[in-house]
Parts: sequence; C-alpha cells; structure tokens
Amino acid sequence: MKDRRTPDLSLLLLILVFLILSGLAVYVLLTMKIDDYKEMVNEHKMITTLIVIEDDEKPLVTEFYFYHPETRKGALLNIPEDTGAIIRSLNRVDRVDALYNTEDPTYYLQQLGVLTGIVPDFYIQIKKDDLVKLVDFLEGVEIFLPNPVVFESETQQILLPSGSVTLDGDKASDYLSYTLEGESVDDGIKREHDLVFGILRKMHQMHESRFVSTFLEHIFPLVNTNFDTKSFESFMHELSLLELDRVVFQQVLGTRRMVDSQLLYFPHYDGNLLRETVKQMQDSLADFDVLRDEQLVVSLEIQNGTARNGLAGRTAQIFKSYGYEIASIKNADSNRYENTVILDKKGDPAAAQRVANLIKCQRIHTDVDQNRDETVDIIVILGKDFDGRYVK
Repeated sequence: MKDRRTPDLSLLLLILVFLILSGLAVYVLLTMKIDDYKEMVNEHKMITTLIVIEDDEKPLVTEFYFYHPETRKGALLNIPEDTGAIIRSLNRVDRVDALYNTEDPTYYLQQLGVLTGIVPDFYIQIKKDDLVKLVDFLEGVEIFLPNPVVFESETQQILLPSGSVTLDGDKASDYLSYTLEGESVDDGIKREHDLVFGILRKMHQMHESRFVSTFLEHIFPLVNTNFDTKSFESFMHELSLLELDRVVFQQVLGTRRMVDSQLLYFPHYDGNLLRETVKQMQDSLADFDVLRDEQLVVSLEIQNGTARNGLAGRTAQIFKSYGYEIASIKNADSNRYENTVILDKKGDPAAAQRVANLIKCQRIHTDVDQNRDETVDIIVILGKDFDGRYVK
C-alpha cells in the first residue's frame, strides 16, 4: 500500500516547472517593457519634452524642447511664467504658473497645451539647487557673453567676463537669478535659452555608455519626470544625434497689461500667432527641404506703406516669431500703398513664397539688384489691405 505521507514527485515537478515559467515570464515582461520614447522615434514622430527649472516650488524657466528623430532637428520655445490666460479650472484670468504643482505638473502641462496647441509628451522638472549638481556633474556648461556682467545686491555678487565662459553649478544658478538695470525681456529669455541649450549641448558632447550609466545613477533620481530610466536613456541617445548647429530658438511674442493688480504677459492675437508659430515650426523641423543650409537664414526688411503708426514694427515681430531675421524696419517711399507687396531681392522665389504665405500675400515680385544691400533678402511693403496679421 502506497504511503500517503510520501511526496508526489510529479506534483513537485509540476510546481517547479510553474515557478520557472513564472520567473521567465516576469523576466521577459521586465526586459520587454515598452520604451515610449523609442516607440516615438521608430514612428518618426515629433517629440516634445517640457524642461522646467524651478525655485521655491515655482517655475523659474519653462522651455519646450522639440525634436524630430528623422531629420534630427530641434527647437527650444521659451514660455514666460507670467503669461496670462483664462484658466477655466480657477474661473479667472491669471498667470499660467498659478497651476504649477511641483509634485504633479499635469494641470500646468494641460494649460501650456491650450496656450501652444500641443501638450508635451514628456516633462523634466529640476529644482534650482539640483541644477547646481547637474551642471557640476557635466563639468560646467559653456555660454557666450557679449558683455561682462557686474551685478551686486545685498545678498549676492556676480562677476562674469565677456566672451566664451564656462559656468560651474553655482555660477549657472546665479546666471538665472540676476536682472541688470535696463535689461530687456528678450535679454532674460536669451539667458534662459542659452543655459538650457548649454546643458543639452554638454549632454550631447559627453554621451557614451559610461556617462549614461553614471548619469542615470547620480543625476536622474534628482529630477521629477514621467520618463522611466529606459525611455530617458533613449532620450539621451537621441540627444547625442541632435544637429546642434540647427537648433531653432523661439519665444512668445505679446504685450503686458494689468489684470486684477497683476502685470501679465498676453500673447498677440489671443494666442493664435503662438499656435501658428508652433505648428509652422513643427512642420519645418519635419521637412528636410526647408532646413537646407541655404534656407536657414532669410533676412527681411519690413516697410510701412500706410499711415498706420507702428505697423511695420508689429509685423516684424510676427516674422521674427517664425525665425526670420529682421534686417531693418522703415517707412516705405509712400504711405498710400493699396496692396501689400513682397519683393524678392535675392532671386529665391521659394523663400519669397514662404514669406508671402505667412501673411497670405498674393503679390510677389523678383527684383534682383547686383548692387543690393546684402543684408536684405526680401522686402515686405505693407499696404492698406493688410489688417495687421493677414492680407485681405
């Protein structure tokens, strides 16, 4: 008679097989975990990452980083933290950073999506104190200062020479914190652009397997992000492929006005210009032809052919938001132009057509002069049919 206390070897074998298969399944799931960033790369999708440097639980720098994996082109779009918007969840007009939460930036991202027309795929938040550690880990970041910086207050003294300067962590933190007398908003935005780009450029230059593994071990835990380690590793890999010399820098164009005792920055044309700019920028980054070397820089001269004061200056801001270089702004030879005209001075009809398309102008003429001003490629003469945004 069989002893019932004797273990059933077939049952033990079955349990062992089950445990082995379960362990194998867990291993396969872990190793085959979806890399969201890599998936978007493989699908040749535009990838948007929001980079936020924060101080006292409020954003100090907010930058969209756009990257197209097929063309390997990128762009940075700076968003002022005091940008005004109708915030429906608060039922009032307020700064966009009124929605910022250092632990969960979801609502902030959603509001930026309303503002720009695109919600970032990924986000990276880093505190100002941890920015110091990041920059020191990168052995400093290089920026260019056209003039020396001499800033003194009761709490700090900042002295930076002109020219190419390598900032360590503390100096990088200082670089974001001062405001010089007479400094324009554009100057402050340029500093933010330069520092964020300097960090991305240094990560691009230092990329190798040892650097990535050390970065993931020591720096990655300091940031709040929706990247997991696998997708962030893919982010760093693609960053090493970015064409640094073709990165486009954009900013929000608008005006400041008081609302409920707050001075807020409102984008032009109720934000429509910004959303158009973002869409056009994405299309350009995805288009190989638009980004050929000879098409990268097109300089414009904007002439006011009407009696409306300031029309040329305001229109120049529109073209500037699309990345065009503004060579000059002036009055035309008459203020009685009925129709808006685009003059191609360089002999590049495709570039002239792109300029015309932005304001829906139908009148384009080629007028190449061998003795022309080499700083001007295209002249835009604004007529009475231009409403400040489009030709009617």
